Amino acid sequence: MANKTETAKKSMEKSSEPAIGSQEWVRNWMEERKVHRMNKAKSLKDLAAYLRELGYKYIRVWYEGAGDSGECFHAEGWKEEINLESKDSKGYYPDIYQSKRWNYDKEEDFDEWKGMTRNQRDLEKSYDLFRENHPDRNLNSELHYELVEIVDYDWYNNEGGQGEVVWDLQKEEFRVDGQQNRYAAVDVKETYFMNGMAPETWYGDEVYER
Repeated sequence: MANKTETAKKSMEKSSEPAIGSQEWVRNWMEERKVHRMNKAKSLKDLAAYLRELGYKYIRVWYEGAGDSGECFHAEGWKEEINLESKDSKGYYPDIYQSKRWNYDKEEDFDEWKGMTRNQRDLEKSYDLFRENHPDRNLNSELHYELVEIVDYDWYNNEGGQGEVVWDLQKEEFRVDGQQNRYAAVDVKETYFMNGMAPETWYGDEVYER
C-alpha cells in the first residue's frame, strides 16, 4: 500500500511540472541559466585575487563558432589598461586575437607561442598552478574555456557568432561583447537559352533575413 501511495505522489508531482516548451517552462529554464552563470562568476573570486597578485588587470578571451561547433583562443593577460570602447570602422577591436602557430614544416625547437605578446604563456602556467593547488574547484583544464562558460547567448550553433569576454579583475566583473550571426538573402534569377544567347541574370536590391 505504501508503495502505491508513494508512486501516486510522485505521479502528481510530475504532472504539476510545467509542460516542456510552455511559457512557464521557458521562464524557468532561462532563470536556471542565469543562476548558473551568476554562480560561475562568484566561484572565480579566489582566482581573481590570485591573478591580481600577479599584476593582471584584465583577462581577455576571444571566441567564434558556427555549425554546431565553436572555439576560443588562449586567454590574454593584460597588466595595463584596455580601451573597451575603442573599435575600428568595421566594429572590431584593433587588437585582434592571437593564436598559437602550427608547426607545418615539423621544425625542431619550434616555439608555438612565438608572436603571442599578451602574457598568454605565463598566464597558462599560473592558471595550471592554481588548478593544481585547488583540485576541489573542478576548473576547466584551460582558462579560456572556463571563461566562455559565462557567455549566455548561442554563439556556436547554426549561423553562430563571435566576440570576446573581458574579465575586469579590479571591478570583479565579466563583460561579454559579441555578435550573434543571422542569415541574410537577396533574390536571384537566372535564365539560360538553348540557342546560344547570353544568359540573363537579375539580383534584387532588398536584403532580408531568412
